[in-house]
Amino acid sequence: MYRKNLHSTTGISPVKSNQLNYSNIFSFSTHDRMISQKGNRPSAVAFLLLITALLFLGCESPGSVGEGIGTGEESVETTNVIVDTYSVLKENSYSGRLQYTALGHFEDPVFGTINSVALLKPDIARAQADTLKHGDKMYLRLIFSSSIYGNENSTSSFEIFEAGEIWRGTQLRYNNQINVNYSSKVGEFQVADEDTLKIEMSREWSDRFIDFYNESASNRDSLYIRNFPGLAIVPSENNQKIHFLKHAEEEEGDLVTGFLVESFAESDDDENGNGNGEDNGDGNDDNGDDEEEEEGIETIRLRDWGASFIRTDEPETEENIVLHSTERVLKIETDLPVQDLRNKNIVNAQLILTKDENSQAQSPGIVRPGADLVRINVFNGQPRDLMAEIFTVDPVFFAVLEDDQDTFKIDITDHILDKIHGDTADRNLFLTIQNVDGIIYSSSFIGSDGPDNLKPRIVITSVR
Repeated sequence: MYRKNLHSTTGISPVKSNQLNYSNIFSFSTHDRMISQKGNRPSAVAFLLLITALLFLGCESPGSVGEGIGTGEESVETTNVIVDTYSVLKENSYSGRLQYTALGHFEDPVFGTINSVALLKPDIARAQADTLKHGDKMYLRLIFSSSIYGNENSTSSFEIFEAGEIWRGTQLRYNNQINVNYSSKVGEFQVADEDTLKIEMSREWSDRFIDFYNESASNRDSLYIRNFPGLAIVPSENNQKIHFLKHAEEEEGDLVTGFLVESFAESDDDENGNGNGEDNGDGNDDNGDDEEEEEGIETIRLRDWGASFIRTDEPETEENIVLHSTERVLKIETDLPVQDLRNKNIVNAQLILTKDENSQAQSPGIVRPGADLVRINVFNGQPRDLMAEIFTVDPVFFAVLEDDQDTFKIDITDHILDKIHGDTADRNLFLTIQNVDGIIYSSSFIGSDGPDNLKPRIVITSVR
């Protein structure tokens, strides 16, 4: 069954994919916040502009309301709650049918060694051609994203094999490896900074695919699914870079990764009945090459795709909070001074997280995709399949990092009010970075052992 993907699933499915991007995050959260404010915090509206201005100025101490706002009798105060009850959960998200597929090998001194094998399977839907012919040439056309991870000036080497088992993109997860049939090599290539490559597939593999494509049995699709494992693109362990294959149009008309079939038609036999490679009477021994003319190139899209991704040798750290979009979740248990806060008129509460860029700055030759978004889901307890829940449910809270900033400020006012005035003691925050779209994002945040002004904390603003 095709799963609903609120991150970045793409492709053909019986259920329409609901992709999550910044625009629908904003519209979702703004709408819900307006409803919540109308019902829970009537005083928030009166002081919204004031509080926002004070927060942007970095005010974290009590002060009087500015001249010309309010009656002159109200004052603002803040309560800082250090977040020291948290844990980093190792949970693997989905790695198949995303907008991008990671492909490569890289030993990152900060975030561990990454090896990602791309899995691709061509479609057999006859949208482009009714039949294919033995003798047609098949090519794999790889379209690369401009994003890279690693040494951008390096050249990467790859070999293409058949996958060693049947797999499905909707079931692929990070850190779950798919076997490779190393005895069945289909092709090889190198890539530096190209954005497109075309690699010819082996004749044996192409003919077997063509047999499935031309199959006329009523159970053609099920035979193909059960018996044709597709391709595994395996990186060399000497590679120093991760590339990302494109599977969705960033702009209308963009090319995406798929297959090409170059079809040839034999010319009519000459009047002497030749055309089989024999001497045609002009003194030349025809080997058949001159008797073919290009008929056209058909595009075969992908039926399925994903990454067989493994991260190893990741350095241990107790000081910082290290998160990966692919496989880490920060669980935060908010321990609040409830009795003190119950009598306060709370108008805003922000969770503050500060990025630590020092470790990454020590390896200046490495390019890493930058994470500028954090998402928070709220659950009662912890779901059995946490990443599946996060993957299919809209976030309750979010924040986008401003340019040249290293601090995320996430408005969690509703959660704090529920904790103080509601019956939601077992509701916890589950924070992830970025969307799961196939690009590899990692971030390091200062933990509870850091300086007081950089620790994870909740800043609660109230008026009186």
